[in-house]
Amino acid sequence: MGYSMAWRKRTPMNFTRPLFCIGASYLLLAAIPSRAADVVVVDFVRDIQPIFAKNCYSCHGPQKQKGGLRLDVKSFALAGGKEAAILPGKGADSPLIKNVTGADPETVMPPKGERLTAAQIDILRAWIDQGATWPESANGDLSKNWWSLAPVVQPAVPSANAGTALIRNPIDAFIQAKLAEKGLAPSPEAKRSTLIRRLKLDLIGLPPSPEEVRAFVDDPDAAAYEKLVETYLQSPHYGERWARHWLDVARFAESDGFEEDMQRPHAWTYRDYVIRSFNEDKPYNQFVREQIAGDAIAPVTAQSIAATGFLVAGSWDALARVTPSALGRLQSREEQLEEMVGAVCQTFIGLTVQCARCHNHKFDPSPQTDYYRIKAVFEGVDHGLKPKKQGSRMLLDEAGEKLWIQQTAPYRGRISELEKQDAELAKRLADAAKDASRVQELKAEQAVLHISLTNVRAAMATNFPVTMAFVGDREMPKPTVLFTRGDITQPAQHVTPGGLAAIASPAADFGLDENAPEGLRRQRFAEWLVNPAHPLVARVAVNRIWQYHFGTGLVETPSDFGVNGTRPSHPELLDWLAAEFVRRGWSIKAMHRLMVNSAAYRQASVPAVAVAAFPPQNEKAASIDADNRLLWRFPSRRIEGEIVRDMMLSVSGSLNLQMGGPSFAPYTVTQLNTYFYHLFDKDEPIYNRRSIYRIHVMTARSPFLDALDCPSPAIITPKRRPTTTPIQALALMNDSFAIRQAETLARNLAAAIPEAEGQVKRAFEIVLCRAPTATELTASVKLAGEHGMKEVCWALLNSSEFLYSR
Repeated sequence: MGYSMAWRKRTPMNFTRPLFCIGASYLLLAAIPSRAADVVVVDFVRDIQPIFAKNCYSCHGPQKQKGGLRLDVKSFALAGGKEAAILPGKGADSPLIKNVTGADPETVMPPKGERLTAAQIDILRAWIDQGATWPESANGDLSKNWWSLAPVVQPAVPSANAGTALIRNPIDAFIQAKLAEKGLAPSPEAKRSTLIRRLKLDLIGLPPSPEEVRAFVDDPDAAAYEKLVETYLQSPHYGERWARHWLDVARFAESDGFEEDMQRPHAWTYRDYVIRSFNEDKPYNQFVREQIAGDAIAPVTAQSIAATGFLVAGSWDALARVTPSALGRLQSREEQLEEMVGAVCQTFIGLTVQCARCHNHKFDPSPQTDYYRIKAVFEGVDHGLKPKKQGSRMLLDEAGEKLWIQQTAPYRGRISELEKQDAELAKRLADAAKDASRVQELKAEQAVLHISLTNVRAAMATNFPVTMAFVGDREMPKPTVLFTRGDITQPAQHVTPGGLAAIASPAADFGLDENAPEGLRRQRFAEWLVNPAHPLVARVAVNRIWQYHFGTGLVETPSDFGVNGTRPSHPELLDWLAAEFVRRGWSIKAMHRLMVNSAAYRQASVPAVAVAAFPPQNEKAASIDADNRLLWRFPSRRIEGEIVRDMMLSVSGSLNLQMGGPSFAPYTVTQLNTYFYHLFDKDEPIYNRRSIYRIHVMTARSPFLDALDCPSPAIITPKRRPTTTPIQALALMNDSFAIRQAETLARNLAAAIPEAEGQVKRAFEIVLCRAPTATELTASVKLAGEHGMKEVCWALLNSSEFLYSR
C-alpha cells in the first residue's frame, strides 16, 4: 500500500502535526505535541460543550454510555469509563484526544459518521491543557439551556476606549471591543470608488455607472455616503436584489420537480409579493404573518393571499399523491407536510424541527410531539387537492371576489353550458368510434364548439381580468395523529396545534382543540412567531441580513440556531441587533442603515500581503483570526451567479429593467407523460431582464448560472457556498451569453469613442469602476489593436475584479 507523509500547520495553535495519508483518508500519528501553546482561553460552554453535544452524546450521553463514558455531566466525564478519558493539563496524554485524532485506528472516535475537524481537535486539546475547566452550571442536557432559546435582552453598548478607531454607531463599539480583546484594530476605510461599488452591489445588485462613481468621489459633502445609502434603499431595484436572498431561503420554484416537473404558471405572484414587500419596507412581523396566514387574517388583500405562496413554494411529488396504494398516498402526504414544516421552522426560527418527525430530536429540545403539533397547524394546506391540479386562486379580497362573480355570471354560465356540450360530444365520439364518417362529423362540430369556448373565455378575461396565484388549496383537516417512530402504520395519540415547548414565552399552547378551524391554526401560529418575546425570530432575521452584508452571519449557520449549529461570534451584538430590530418596528431598511453605515462595513478589504502601509497589523490579525470572524477587515466575496449575469447585461447596455409580471422562459416544452424543457439562448429584450425574473423551473436551469453555483430551487439555501472550478472559467470564457455581452459592449464603445485608448479607458470605468493603470492601458490597447476591442471587454468580464465585491 502506497502512502505519503504530509505536514499541516494550524492557526492559532501554532504547531505542526504529521498526517498519515492512506488513499483519501488521513490518520493522525501518535506524535502529538505535549502541550498546545499560544492559544486564547477556551470557554467550555462556548467552545467544548457544542462539540460534545454534536459528536459524542449519541454514544456517551444521557441515553447511552458506551464503555461507561458519559460526557454530558462533569463528574462522570472526568471519572471516565474503563479508564480516565480526560487528564486535566495533559492534552497529549488524554485518551479522549488520542481517540479523536485516530492515533490508534482501533479506537478512533466517533466510529461512524463525520470525524472531528482539525480545528475541533485543536480546541479540545487546548481545553484539556488549560485544566479542563468545566463550570457546574453547564452540567446536563445542553439543549435545555441553549443560548438561542433564552429571551432576547438588549445588552449595553460597550464604551469606546481612548485611541480606538472611528465608531460610527453601536455596531462598531461591539466589533472593536472584540478586536481589542485580541490586541487587534480594524482596517482603514476603503476608498470611495470601492465603497460605491460595494454598496450598490449589496443593495441594488447592479454596478454603478462611471458617472455615478465620479459624482460620489468628487462630492465634498461629509454625508455623501449616507445620502448614497438612502438613494439605493429607495430604488425599486433594491427589492429585486433582496428578494433574491429571501427566495433562496423560501425554496421558491415555478415547477413541481420530481418526475413530472409540471410548470406552475401563477407562482410568480409570490416573487412579486416579496419584491414589493422589501421595497415598501413592510415590517418583518407583518411579512411573517402574511406568509403563514395571509389568507386567514383580516383584512385579506391580494398581497396577503399571494404571500401564502411561501407555504407551497417547494417541490412536491404530484404523481405519488395519485398512486393506487392508500398507504402510498398517505406516505406522500406526510412527506409533503414534513417539507412544509421544515421550511417554516428553518426559515423563521432557525431550527430543524422536521428532524423530530420519527423520534425526539437528537440534539435540540424538540420532542416528537412538537413536530406533530406544528404539523397540525399546516395539516389543512395542500399543493393541490385534486389529482395533478394546481392550487391556484384569484388574487381578490372577499369583496372583490363577490363583485367578480356577479359581473362574470353570464360568461361563466355560457362556459358551463359549452363545457357540458363538449362532454356530451366526447361521449358520442366514443360511441361512434367505428363509424368513420360520423366521427369526422362530430369532430368538426367539436372544433367549432372549442372555438366558441375559447372566445367566451378570452372575452371574460379581457373584460374582467383577474390575476391568479399559486398558493395551494385549503381544507378542514382531520385531527392530527402522532405516528410512532414516524411509521404511518402505527398511529398513536391525537395532537393539537401548537408551538415549541422549549420556548418559555410565548406559550406553545395555542388553546386550540384538535378540531380547530384550519385558518385559525395558522393565525395563532403566526401570532406566536411574531410575539416580541419570541427568542428566535428577530435573532434569525437580523443574522440573515448581517450575512448578506458581511459574507458570514454572526451565527455561521443561518437556518440552524440549534446545538448542531454554530454559536454567535458576537453574541452581545446579535442580541443588541435583534432587540433594536423589534424596537425600530421590525424595519429591515433600518437594519441596512445600521450595518452599511458602520465603520466595520466601510473598511478596506485588502488582505495583508497587498497592503504596504500597515502590514504588521494585518499580518498579526491574519495569524490570530484567519477567517476574519472578528471583522478586522471587510471580507472580499464572490458575487452570486444571478448578479454576475445582471452585471454583464448592465455594463453591455443590454439590461431590460422591466419589473414584475410573469417570468421569462428561455425554453420550449415537450410533454410526453412528463415535461421536457429545451433551453435556448436569444438576444431579445424579454430574455435580457434581471435574473430574478427568469422562470425558476427545476429541470430548466441555466447551465451558465449553474456553473456559478446558483442553487437548485428544490432545496432551502440559507447560505450559498461558492466553489472554484474549471467549469466556471470555461462558462465565463465560452458561454454564448458572456461572449455576446463582450461583443455588445465593444460595439457600443466603438460607436461612442473613435480611438482605442479612449475605448479602453471607458471599458475599465464601466466594468471595474476605475481607470486602468499605465501597464493595463498599454497592454489593453495592444490587445485591442491585434485582436479587436471585443477581446479586451471579454478579458475584463472574466477578471476576478469584476466577479468579486471588495
